[in-house]
Amino acid sequence: MKHPVLIAVLMCVPVTVVADPPSSYDLRDVGGVNYVTSVKNQSGGTCWTHGAMAAMEGNLLMTGAWAAAGETGEPDLAEYHLDWWNGFNQHHNDDAVPTSGSGLEVHQGGDYMVTAAYLARLEGAVRDEDGQSYSTPPLRSDSSYHYFLPRTIAYHQAGVGLDNIDAIKTAIMTHGVLGTCMAYDGQFMDGSYNHYQPPTSSMEPNHAVAIIGWDDDRTTQAPGPGAWVAKNSWGESFGDDGYFWISYHDKWSGQHPEMGAVSFEDVEPLAWDGVYYHDTHGWRDTKTEAVEAVNAFTASENELLAAVSFFTAAENVDYTVTVYDTFTASGELLDPLSSQSGTAVVRGYHTVDLDTPVSLAPGNDFFLYLSLSEGGHPYDRSSEVPVLLGAESRVWVPSESDPGQSYYKLGSGAWQDLWNEDDSANFCIKGLTVATGMKVEGVGRTSFSGPVGGPFDPASTVYTVTNRNAHAIAYQVIEADEAPWLTLSGATSGALDPMESAEVTVAVDGAAAAGLARGVYLAAVDFVNTTDHIGDTSRDVVLMVGEASPVVGWSMDSDPGWSTEADWAFGQPAGGGGDHGGPDPTSGFTGVNVYGYNLAGDYPNDLPERHLVSTPVDCSGIHGARLRFQRWLGVEQAVYDHAAVSVSIDGIEWTTVWANDEDVTDTDWVEMDLDIGAVADGQPTVFLRWTMGATDGGWTYCGWNIDDVELLGLRIADTPLFADGFENGDTQAWDQTTP
Repeated sequence: MKHPVLIAVLMCVPVTVVADPPSSYDLRDVGGVNYVTSVKNQSGGTCWTHGAMAAMEGNLLMTGAWAAAGETGEPDLAEYHLDWWNGFNQHHNDDAVPTSGSGLEVHQGGDYMVTAAYLARLEGAVRDEDGQSYSTPPLRSDSSYHYFLPRTIAYHQAGVGLDNIDAIKTAIMTHGVLGTCMAYDGQFMDGSYNHYQPPTSSMEPNHAVAIIGWDDDRTTQAPGPGAWVAKNSWGESFGDDGYFWISYHDKWSGQHPEMGAVSFEDVEPLAWDGVYYHDTHGWRDTKTEAVEAVNAFTASENELLAAVSFFTAAENVDYTVTVYDTFTASGELLDPLSSQSGTAVVRGYHTVDLDTPVSLAPGNDFFLYLSLSEGGHPYDRSSEVPVLLGAESRVWVPSESDPGQSYYKLGSGAWQDLWNEDDSANFCIKGLTVATGMKVEGVGRTSFSGPVGGPFDPASTVYTVTNRNAHAIAYQVIEADEAPWLTLSGATSGALDPMESAEVTVAVDGAAAAGLARGVYLAAVDFVNTTDHIGDTSRDVVLMVGEASPVVGWSMDSDPGWSTEADWAFGQPAGGGGDHGGPDPTSGFTGVNVYGYNLAGDYPNDLPERHLVSTPVDCSGIHGARLRFQRWLGVEQAVYDHAAVSVSIDGIEWTTVWANDEDVTDTDWVEMDLDIGAVADGQPTVFLRWTMGATDGGWTYCGWNIDDVELLGLRIADTPLFADGFENGDTQAWDQTTP
């Protein structure tokens, strides 16, 4: 399942428990600063949504991410969007047929595991002003919504004898407000707003609140001292202006395995355009005996797979995430594209960035492998979901899976399809993607916004470019030669810090536009979205009149007939060794063929400079041209040897767009993405050249293999925008779509 959305990321980093936390702590006053949002007054049975959003809001205050995202006032997230769209209820369940009618009753229960599934699918959280509606369901998603996502969700328990209580205190001091649960009853509350449910009570949890601090010396009805400061969601008339105390020794608060003390950490504006997943309902069970698991997916569009998210059922779990290109019928994972390893310190939800993002194209199969050293693999299945309100009530929520989606392996055995054991089960391994190419309003991290769907004012319409990136960007607006009747003015170029905006005025000469056979799209191509994840923050965001589209591509499945000088050849690398060895792949990035310099792989000394030159490419009408390809390169001692990429419009005069300035020894295939617009934009004949050779006759034992070459750019759309007879003063629907 692929779900397009709006934005985040995470690296799993060690958490150092504060050795000796203070005896009392209150997030409302940390050195004079308040990290707790206002007390809410819930409607219906939505305490669990308020507990979760209170924790996320507190984290946004503590980290400053809310203000850094350009939001004003205190953080305010939509509890009722979660209530309607969590996917477990009678209103909507993507895994049920029909999608409505079964599951939890809306407004009458849920928990933090339901919340985690909703967040991991990138459904939300959204701001209160975006999707807050109790009486009727708000829109599930909208281009105007601002999304916020925790990078980590940690499940803590104080433990027997409170031996793990310092970890909870550390989480509060480090990440802010925590969600917790309790069995609220008048018999457990005293006149000083202290709550204590003894362990002998059989009452199940029926309420969720938020922990905002503690006092080790607080006296309650419990046999020992100590209590949590809790924020309720029953308005300021309850307790002490909406706050009360829960004993450390309470049966459920700080102790329940899923609701005891839940930390929503590193909450930031959503950094992803989409997510691939099979586990609609997140973590419902655990395959405790499994160490290795795989989820299979098929890409639906051009995008970068930039991160993987998953759950862990234990603390201090060593993980390895690997993206594979091939899963054979005999059960072999082949052709690794990217891999990441680390340690997930806390039990819960984690998101791991890939140092090497993976390019995906429509129809590409890819396989997400996950190895976990402890606790087994969490998975989704049809299950009974406890209703937090009402306690004794449990509701059956169906999940759905298909053969060939999730696999696991025990020891050295063969891969097993999880569907054969439970036809509703899937592992909780998700792929997070960033779109490439054109961006439209509300999709992606930089938007070019204005009327979508009309009416369009032919005299002047203001469009706004907004930077939602983590980095500052430069931008420019290009007016297409093919549309002289359209004038762009205002802030047509400049630099924007994160969450800054600039206005561009678009004016149309109606008389000149009348009867045009060709129309335009006002679109944005955002190269920062693509390249930030691989460390390049220097490229412009180009806003132009035109539509993103590929110009040409060569997969190297067959010889494209390029010009080759000696030492360059087309075919499968032979994998020799020679005197020195070097890059020595046995097949291309995709398929088996490449263009290679020293394809035989024998690596003798003193190889001469030689060129590989493409057939000419027509870039007429192209703006923002880029060259993207996969390489396997070995260059020994940059002072002697060199590799270079050049572009020419006549095959005689060449402009170098990349050259090595140091040794380069690729141990795996690497994607290169080069801006060639300064040479190629608008040119009817463009040649691409790869060069390898000596600079001064010194030692040369180098090799280079090239595969999957693409030239990308934006061209004027050939779909009419203006109908015949368009005149000044008329209005016209503004047709803005993705390619």
